[in-house]
Amino acid sequence: MLNRIINGLVVATMVGVLALFELGMIAPGDAFFIAVAIVVVFTGQQLIAREQMGLAQAASSMFTQPQTWRSRSSLAAYFVCLGLAALVTAQAVVFA
Repeated sequence: MLNRIINGLVVATMVGVLALFELGMIAPGDAFFIAVAIVVVFTGQQLIAREQMGLAQAASSMFTQPQTWRSRSSLAAYFVCLGLAALVTAQAVVFA
């Protein structure tokens, strides 16, 4: 249950960054930095969870082996965060 709450908070934070960026309350560079930081920390957490694997195998298993994820909510939250970060990045590059 705690895992779902944390995943929900991470997704809500990413949605908040996107909303604040769209409303013009965050500069494009700041929104890009926050979005990338969230994705980097989330990715690092998932790589640490796969510490018994090598780095290349752990990185590829994140995308090719859904059964290696702790829960489906973690998998969904990660891909939602990746998508929102891609949206923020694309808009930050266009508007910068």
